Amino acid sequence: MLGEREQAAIREAFVPIERDVEVTLELGPTATPVTLLAAGGRELDSNAITREVVDDVCALSGRVRLRVVEHGEAGPWPRTTIGDGLVYQGMPVGYELTSVVHAIVEAGRASPSLSPATIVRLAELDEDVAIDVYVTPT
Repeated sequence: MLGEREQAAIREAFVPIERDVEVTLELGPTATPVTLLAAGGRELDSNAITREVVDDVCALSGRVRLRVVEHGEAGPWPRTTIGDGLVYQGMPVGYELTSVVHAIVEAGRASPSLSPATIVRLAELDEDVAIDVYVTPT
């Protein structure tokens, strides 16, 4: 699915990875079915496309391991979890692929890229915090 130019760019982006990164791809029937159409009205299989893209990306570094989980029940699939909890839902194609690649690089750092002041502030939190970021191509 990825062209040679994209593969080369991702390999280059993966050079700074310092530690192994596990990527978990969860696939299964979606809880809220959406019909995706390509040009010409061809229906797209979001699970198959996501599996191919994520597999191709993970194969570009010996430090990135892919684990695929197939679910039988409906859920928010496809879902890609990177490292200890960065979750991407949907097909990581187009601009979204860049977000997934950068998340893998961040998860592969020996220490976070956050400033020391931010790390101190985060350590002061009394409870876990989940941050949701929504991305849309428009």
